[in-house]
Amino acid sequence: MKTSVFYYAQKKLRFKNTTIKKFFSTVLFLFLSYFIDAQTNFRPGYYITWENDTVYGFIDYRGEIRNSSFCSFKENEKSESVRFEPSEIKAYRFTDSKYYISKEIKIDDREKQVFVEFLLNGIIDLYFYRDINNYMYLIEGENGQLVELTNEKNTEYIAGKGETERKTLKYIGQLKATLADCKEIQKDIENVALEHESLINITKEYHDYMCDDEQCIIYEKQVQKSKIKIAPVIGGGISSLYFDKGEFSNYNFDNTQFPMIGLLINISLPKWNEKLSMEIEADFSKLDFQGSYIDDHSSFKTDYYNAQINVISFQPSVALKYKFGNGNIKPTLAAGIYSNFLVSPDEKVGKKSIHTDAEYNSETYETPLASNVFGVLLQAGCNFELKNRTLFSNIKICQTALKEAGVSTFVNSANLSVGMYLSKN
Repeated sequence: MKTSVFYYAQKKLRFKNTTIKKFFSTVLFLFLSYFIDAQTNFRPGYYITWENDTVYGFIDYRGEIRNSSFCSFKENEKSESVRFEPSEIKAYRFTDSKYYISKEIKIDDREKQVFVEFLLNGIIDLYFYRDINNYMYLIEGENGQLVELTNEKNTEYIAGKGETERKTLKYIGQLKATLADCKEIQKDIENVALEHESLINITKEYHDYMCDDEQCIIYEKQVQKSKIKIAPVIGGGISSLYFDKGEFSNYNFDNTQFPMIGLLINISLPKWNEKLSMEIEADFSKLDFQGSYIDDHSSFKTDYYNAQINVISFQPSVALKYKFGNGNIKPTLAAGIYSNFLVSPDEKVGKKSIHTDAEYNSETYETPLASNVFGVLLQAGCNFELKNRTLFSNIKICQTALKEAGVSTFVNSANLSVGMYLSKN
């Protein structure tokens, strides 16, 4: 009995489109279902009631869309969570971090009570709101009136170019009107971009000119700088080969097991999401494929074909990776694009023809094998956080194809790898 961990995969590796889609969907469903509870991320914080009472505890830290929808609060780490809608509490804040307050704003031409992120508290207050369809900055003066800073697109006709979309930069005029009593910053307003840092800087500059009594308060969480980590990778896997047209589409190539060695570069993306990163990986392996088929013309003649294809495989990939959970063991999912460069191919095709009264043998050294193939990858894995280092293990499924001279080469693979980041946590 075979005991290889790849035995079952060997039997099923020759992916078809429907098979790979079902496999990807099943992996995603099981993985996300199993780890959905690990997505809670409770951090120290507090909420403020409409009576201005402050209640301390732990608040679930999520993305901008979720944080703007409701507040999930625990009195302590073991207690059950309580959900607060924007109409039920005045504000909530993560300790020394993001601060959300309840505001009624106009969204899609109707008033709605939401949590807006409080970016700066000064003479002019600055807020940010995000949902699935909206990405909004709002300013509020001493009169309490909220103004949404906008930058719509207009379609204009330009001779020789046709219809062209241009941004109105309406928010520049809105800022100049709102901050008109400070002449010193009017030129600076013209260079403001509709994003956190630029808007915080201009409203802080306005406050510093106009108020000598107290400093403004910036609540925006300081985003960590992107980190680059490098890790050597070793592993092994299974690969399959087949062609979709022509004589070689008749061949049944055996799946081949292979060892693998590589290098991985992980780049964190804290401005997008603290748990999101980009991974660039380059792996090397040796693939040995053997295939055959029988062409039984009649009772008088049978042709036996055998092919041997040996190649060095260089496999670069780029993927986005998401890290789940908050403990020392963090499940991960990644998806991206993948290429397989087939270097130094050694190809040999033999043919044996058996007639009723004779046998003929011949050899050729050409196959329709493409020199490189491109495709997609899906990866599930786990990070193991140690005291000073991070170990990881990944299972990666790759489907690649490329057409040359009317024939597509499919090289699909499944591999298991382990590695360790060289830099400290």
